[in-house]
Amino acid sequence: FIYTTAKQDYAKKLLDVLDPRKKLIRCWWDPSGDAPCGRAGFLQLCLPSRRCLSQSDCVCSQGCYWKDLTCLGRDLAKTVALDHKIQSFPSQAANWIQVPQWCGDPRDEELLRLMPLLGQLGQAVRTRGRGQGG
Repeated sequence: FIYTTAKQDYAKKLLDVLDPRKKLIRCWWDPSGDAPCGRAGFLQLCLPSRRCLSQSDCVCSQGCYWKDLTCLGRDLAKTVALDHKIQSFPSQAANWIQVPQWCGDPRDEELLRLMPLLGQLGQAVRTRGRGQGG
């Protein structure tokens, strides 16, 4: 999932950077509200289990937008969130991994540096799932 507190038009620009050839990510505006949590502005990735959510999918409290991971409909014990500020996830701080803010530098390799950690987390979740009969 890609989840941003930015507005939908910015999210589209972000997806253009992540997938400039538009081979992996399909993006459209759905004003019907058929998005997760019943909110409009849903961006769908080609794989049905992956999504990009924007500001319309966030919770607004006292003028501040934050991401509610329960909107993903996933087991939070198997969910991590990468972000540059913990304020984005006040209700799920235990799921948060801090990353430096991305400033558009095409040479930025911070996410690549996290791959070993994310791989270890994925392995731990798979191992724990087998031990619990699932």
